[in-house]
Amino acid sequence: MKEFLKYTLATIVGLFITFIFLGVLLFFTVMGLISSAGKRTVKVKDNSVLELKLDYDIQERTHMDFASMFSKEGSDNCMGLDNILAVIEQAKNDKKIKGIFMKTNITGTGYATMLEIRNALLDFKKSGKFVYTIAPYYDEKSYYLACVSDSIFIEKSGSVLLNGLTANIMFFKGALDKMGIEMQYVKVGSYKGAIESFTRTDLSPENREQILEYVTDIYSTVVSAIGESRHIDTAAIYKALNGFTLQTPEQARDFGLIDRLTYTDDVLSSIKKRLKIKADTELNVVKASTYSQQPESKSDDNTKDKIAIVYAVGEIIEGEGNQSTIGSISMSKAIAKAREDKNVKAIVLRVNSPGGSSLASDAIAREIGLCRGVKPVIVSMGDVAASGGYYISALADTIIALPNSITGSIGVFGLFPNMHELLTNKMGLTFESVKTGQYSDFARVDQPLSETDRMYLQNMVNRIYDDFTSIVERGRSIDSVTVESISQGRVWTAKRAMDKHLIDGYGGINDAIKIAAFMAKLKKYNIVEYPKIEDPFTQLFNQSSNEMMNKRMASELGIFYSYYKALQTGLKVQGFQMRLPFEMQIQ
Repeated sequence: MKEFLKYTLATIVGLFITFIFLGVLLFFTVMGLISSAGKRTVKVKDNSVLELKLDYDIQERTHMDFASMFSKEGSDNCMGLDNILAVIEQAKNDKKIKGIFMKTNITGTGYATMLEIRNALLDFKKSGKFVYTIAPYYDEKSYYLACVSDSIFIEKSGSVLLNGLTANIMFFKGALDKMGIEMQYVKVGSYKGAIESFTRTDLSPENREQILEYVTDIYSTVVSAIGESRHIDTAAIYKALNGFTLQTPEQARDFGLIDRLTYTDDVLSSIKKRLKIKADTELNVVKASTYSQQPESKSDDNTKDKIAIVYAVGEIIEGEGNQSTIGSISMSKAIAKAREDKNVKAIVLRVNSPGGSSLASDAIAREIGLCRGVKPVIVSMGDVAASGGYYISALADTIIALPNSITGSIGVFGLFPNMHELLTNKMGLTFESVKTGQYSDFARVDQPLSETDRMYLQNMVNRIYDDFTSIVERGRSIDSVTVESISQGRVWTAKRAMDKHLIDGYGGINDAIKIAAFMAKLKKYNIVEYPKIEDPFTQLFNQSSNEMMNKRMASELGIFYSYYKALQTGLKVQGFQMRLPFEMQIQ
C-alpha cells in the first residue's frame, strides 16, 4: 500500500511539474510572438509592388489584440492610420517599390481618415510611382479613396452604389415608451441634437438643418475629388449620382469612373506589363502589414529632443480610459508627462472624439491649458473633434483639421430617465421616501423631475455652457458675441469652421508634426507617443468581461451593433454631456 501511495504521489508531482513547465513554455512562446509581432520585416526585392489592403474599419493607431495574433488575417486588419501613412511614406522613398496595388472595401472608416490616406497616396504618386486599385464594391466612400489611383478596376461580378450621401439617425423614443421609460433632459443650444434620439421620433428643424449642411459639405468634397481625379465635370457627376443613373459597373465604366471589369490576377498581369516583367515571371508583391511593422520615422539617435503625440480617441469618460475611450485620469497623466518631460519640446494632440462627459472634458482641457507658455500644443483633428472633443482642443496654440472633419458642437445637455411607468405600472414596484428635507429626494428615477429639480439642473447646465464658451473665447481669442453666434451646439465641417475661426488651417497629423517642429524650432527630433499601447497579453488580462461580451456582440450583430451600443450608452449616461448624437452613420 505504501508503494502504491509513493508511486501515485510521484506521478501526481510529475504531472504537476510537467504542467508548470508547459505553462511556462507557452507563456514565453506567446511573449515571443508578441515581441516579434512588432518587429517582423520582409526582404524587399527589386521591382516590387506594395499591396495595401484596406477592407476594415481603420483606427487611429496600429494595435494587435490577442485574438488577431492567431487569426488567419493576422496583422492585415490591424494597421492603424499611423502605420498606413508611415508605410506609404516609406514606400515612396524605397527605390525597390515601384507602385501600390490597393484592395479596398471601406465601410465604417470616416471621410477625414479617407482624405488623409488619399493625400498620402497623392504624395506617393509625385515620386513617379503608380497606384492601381481593385474592389468588389464601390460606394461614394470607397470610390473617394480609390479615385486617387492611376487605374481603377472592379471585380467582374462586383457592384456599385453611387447615389449621393445620407445620414441615418435612429430614434429610440418609441421603444422606450413601450418599456415605460421617459428620457427627461436639460440642455443649452438649440442645435444640440444629441438628445433627440431619446426624446423625439424625428429630427428637429435645427438639427435637420445642420446635418444637411455638413453632409452636403462632405458630399461636395467627394464630388470635387472625383471630378479632379477622373477629369470629369462636377456638374455631370452631381447629375449622375443624384439621378441614380450609375447602377451597374458597366454604366460606371462607360461614364469614366472605372477602367475595367476584371479579376485580381488580370490586374497583376497589367502591373507586370507596366513594369516590363515577363508574363511567366512571378511578380514581387509585398504586403503592407509585413513591409515594416515599425516603418522609418522622423527619428534621430543624435538628439534628445522629442515631439510627443498624445492620442485622444473615442468617447470622453471619467476615470481611466482604454484604447477606444478617453479617460480623464489616463489622458491628463499622458499630457502632464509630456509637459513635464524636458526633452519634449512640443505636443501634438490628435483628437478623434465625439465628446462625452463635461467633467472629464474639463479635467483634460485644464492640462492643455497648463501647457500654454511652456511648450507649443498643436491639435490635429481626425474624423470628428466636436463638443467635448472641441472643448479639449480649444486651448491649443494651433488647431488644424481636414476639410471634412466634423467639429464645433459647443453645447451641453443632461439626460435623466423617469422609470415610473416601468417600475410601478409594469413591474408593480412601489417606493416611499423618508427624508430630512423637502428636496432631499432630488431627481428620483421612479418619478418625473419636479420644477425645482429642473431649475437646479438647468442652472447647472447653463454654468457648464458658460465655462465652455469661456474656454473657446480664451483659447481662440474670440469675443463672447462671436462665440455665441457659432455655438448653440451647432456642428460644423472644418471647411466652415475655418471661416468661424474655430480652426487655424487644413492638414493631417503629419502636417501637425511639421508645425510643432517649426514652433519648437526643431530640425532634428524623435517622436514619442502617449498613452502607451498595451501589448496583446496585457490587453487580454486587463479586458473586462463586459468588454469581451461587447466584442462578441459586435461580431454577431455587425452593422446593427452600433445602434445597440448607442442605446446602451444613452441609458447609462451619467452627469452632463458635451457630445454629438449617440449614433449617426453617413453612407
